[in-house]
Amino acid sequence: MGQLTCSGGCLSRAQSAVAAALWQYTDTPIARPYYVRGCVPDPDDAAVIVALWTGPSARDKRNLFLLVPLVSGGLPVPPRRVVAGLMRLGRGTHLFGSVGRRFDGKPLLDGSGLVEGESLPCLCDGAAEPHGPRGFYFERPGEPKRYP
Repeated sequence: MGQLTCSGGCLSRAQSAVAAALWQYTDTPIARPYYVRGCVPDPDDAAVIVALWTGPSARDKRNLFLLVPLVSGGLPVPPRRVVAGLMRLGRGTHLFGSVGRRFDGKPLLDGSGLVEGESLPCLCDGAAEPHGPRGFYFERPGEPKRYP
């Protein structure tokens, strides 16, 4: 993972923006058969842990946990690139290696390939902290845990 070269609040803003962008995919699949189950700020890296599951109507319930970096070349990864990368999951088989950590008892997979490409310059200019949570995770249906 990388370190941000812009203001210290940039990572919080990036995490909040990605969580807000992914929230709508808790009821609508982001990539069939996957729905977003959570977007959790990673405590160790400039990243989020995106939790996916196969949804309420799937016969075989499967979970997928991806560590997605929010920094590329020292600059923040735009939320739309995270969403677009996850949408590509529905277009074929993707292989992800383990990052050697676990989340909710499951292996955490490397999702950096989903967000490769050009980064945008930091535009935060020391703006105030974002409103809304930096993340969420549904431990049980209908009961999201929010990360301030």
